[in-house]
Amino acid sequence: MALDLEELSRKFDEAIKNITQEDIEKYFSGRNIPDGWVDIEEHLPMMRAIDISEGYTLFLVKDKDGNEFESPVSDHNTWYYAAKEQGITHWKNN
Repeated sequence: MALDLEELSRKFDEAIKNITQEDIEKYFSGRNIPDGWVDIEEHLPMMRAIDISEGYTLFLVKDKDGNEFESPVSDHNTWYYAAKEQGITHWKNN
């Protein structure tokens, strides 16, 4: 089955013309994370592109006892499991 680029282009143009504001907000709004303390079960911190040369971004975190300290985040999916082991429950979004 050959890819028909003209048909694909027409379908793409039609989809763009018919996109709703709800679709734009759903698929293109980015991450809507509130400022302040964020529960790690709701959103995970992500390394900032500006820190790529460092290999991680430091985030202020809070553990289950309310202790605050910094934690380096590179891969947020891996960080989640390490954070759970350390008792981290929240991170600060600035």
